[in-house]
Amino acid sequence: MIGYLIGAGVFGILGVILWLVKNKKAGKSASLELMNTSRIKDVNQNHEEMSASMGAGSFSLYVEVKGKAHSETPIESELSKEQVVYFKSEVVHEYEKLETRKTKDGTEKNWVKHKDTVSENLRWAAGFGVKDDTGFIEVNANKSKFHTEKLYSNFEKGDPNKDASGGLNLKIKGFSIGIGGGSKNEGLRTIGYRYTETGIRMGTQLYVVGNANDRDGTLIISDPIDKAEDFIVSVKSKQEFIGNIGSAVKGLTIGAFVSWAAAAACIVIGIIN
Repeated sequence: MIGYLIGAGVFGILGVILWLVKNKKAGKSASLELMNTSRIKDVNQNHEEMSASMGAGSFSLYVEVKGKAHSETPIESELSKEQVVYFKSEVVHEYEKLETRKTKDGTEKNWVKHKDTVSENLRWAAGFGVKDDTGFIEVNANKSKFHTEKLYSNFEKGDPNKDASGGLNLKIKGFSIGIGGGSKNEGLRTIGYRYTETGIRMGTQLYVVGNANDRDGTLIISDPIDKAEDFIVSVKSKQEFIGNIGSAVKGLTIGAFVSWAAAAACIVIGIIN
């Protein structure tokens, strides 16, 4: 009986937690739906007028803007070699390691799969921001809900760059990375290397919600001081973003009801037994 009641309590609390999270996400979705898109020209003009009357550093406005990713000095992504305002590239070594484990009959050896990141690189273009038909505003995407696009994906089997010493000299678009050699690599066998890169291409349409401010001396969209406000920098459209939240709300609602049903079932079974 006690065990069933404890189970009912756990499921009941889980249901409450899921319901609270659901309400929070639903509130954010409603808030975003009610926001109107600002023209970047209007944001810049509001900033100029407030700075003229109240001085620099006093401007703060929660805004939604849409436009193309832009920088006067775009960079070239490491793997895809595209013009971007941001990229993150990663190389993962997938391999098997011969591991020994104890059994009731002694020990046995098995090949176990592992993954190690051997290279990771990310860069932002200087002066990254959003440009619409009316103007440009810089964005500092740190601390944002950040969504990028896939730039590159490839998998190479085996050790194409294995050197004579038994180590690896992995070459990535002109870069060389040593992965050791000799006895250190005994008991290892490489499956291959997975190359991935995500980023934001120049000219990609962005959906940005955040705080337009001049706290650091220049106008920029960055994270709001009020943590209840969203900060979003996304290649997804507003409709896609809100749709994803809606799907999460539905999932959390179902999870809450399932948890409460399980709690009720535990109580009934406990009473019967």
